[in-house]
Amino acid sequence: MAERVDKGWQARGIEAYSTEAILGTLSHYGVALDEAGFKELAAQDFPLAIAQLWHQRWKGTGQFSRFPAAAAEELWRRLCGGAVAPTDLTLALIRLLGALNAAMEGKPDDGTRDTRFKVVEAFLEKLPGAELRRDRFIAEMTAALGDELGEAVDHLAEALARRGQPELAERFVAIEEKLFPVRAGSARAMVKAAAGDAEGAAKELTALAQDGSRDAFARLSALDGLIELDRLEVAKAVALELVERAEEERDLELGTQVVYRLTRLLKADPNSRDREALRKRVEALAAALGPGGE
Repeated sequence: MAERVDKGWQARGIEAYSTEAILGTLSHYGVALDEAGFKELAAQDFPLAIAQLWHQRWKGTGQFSRFPAAAAEELWRRLCGGAVAPTDLTLALIRLLGALNAAMEGKPDDGTRDTRFKVVEAFLEKLPGAELRRDRFIAEMTAALGDELGEAVDHLAEALARRGQPELAERFVAIEEKLFPVRAGSARAMVKAAAGDAEGAAKELTALAQDGSRDAFARLSALDGLIELDRLEVAKAVALELVERAEEERDLELGTQVVYRLTRLLKADPNSRDREALRKRVEALAAALGPGGE
């Protein structure tokens, strides 16, 4: 009989079992593969996505109902030559968030803050280079963070700036822009606004949003900042320009995102004189790019 993990694996920790036992357990419950097979999967995806794939044919219940996720993470650590997993970065970010929240509460540095920054910064240098693989890595990292912590990451640099922690804000916004290149420039401008220079921030965001040579989604990031700073007319003009691009290129993803921003603009300025025209534009784009619009 092939070696397998026993029912006490959650209490002992999966790291206590051999690779043969982990693979044997996967095979027993419907996922037959060897080390080479796992490496092939790992070349295409990351542990969470691999575990989701396994769950499609998983027969384990009870103590083994959640085994695929633990197995995928553990096999990644053992077989992928030290490659960073999305959860590695997630855990490092969570620890850094804790240290920075303590700083905002006025608590003294316990001597670990710089180390926590360095751990995250070191992981960022090891992100996948290929765009699709990098996108999958970041998607899995944000899924592991969850909505609440993801929101905290999105606004932490600004919160630090408001609390009079400019150096920490500057260092964290560099991390944010490395994680999400689409926010490059825009995130830094919002930190400037949070520190009290809303006019300077608005000028930077306007330049970014109006720059037609930039990626459309990077321009949307700047547009978001303009809406937050109540620069609605500039934001509206950029949004309408991007509406035309989405229509011309039949770009469903861009169109969906522009519709969302136009809806935000309608809510932000309910008394706008062109509200009805804007509403019709939103409806027309949604219809053109929705089911049956092709």
